[in-house]
Order: sequence, then C-alpha cells, then structure tokens
Amino acid sequence: MTKPQQLFTWLCLCIFALLFHASHGDVGTASHYSPPYLPTACFGNDPSQFPSSNLFATASEGIWDNGAACGRQYLVRCISAVVP
Repeated sequence: MTKPQQLFTWLCLCIFALLFHASHGDVGTASHYSPPYLPTACFGNDPSQFPSSNLFATASEGIWDNGAACGRQYLVRCISAVVP
C-alpha cells in the first residue's frame, strides 16, 4: 500500500469511528416524584404505559428532544448520592 492509500484508509477509519459511537452518556440529576403519575406527555392517561416493576424515569430537555424519548429505554446508573 502506498503512503496516500494508507493515509486515506486511516482517515476513513477515524471518520467512521467518530460517526458511529457504541454508546452515548450524559451526567444529570435524579429526582423522585410521588403518585399520581398521570397524565404524561407521551401517552396521556393510559396507565399501561408504566412497566410492572414501576421503575421508570422522566426526561430532561436534553433527552426529551420534542418527544423523541417517548418509549425509549435507557440504562441509568447512580455515580454519587447521599443515600445509595
């Protein structure tokens, strides 16, 4: 492989790696809300929208994205808290 071909291959791999991430992450603040949880912005008054485990979250403006977050599942991890 010539030097320009190697450079082009390396450049393509770098661009590909930048465009296609394996994951994205962001740091945010968790909150706790008490019932009633209805209505919601995504599914109105439909109680079947909540999982049987009752583990669900609200979305901040950064995740909300004009409703694009509705129905998505996210992995949430606590990295620091007064009470674990």
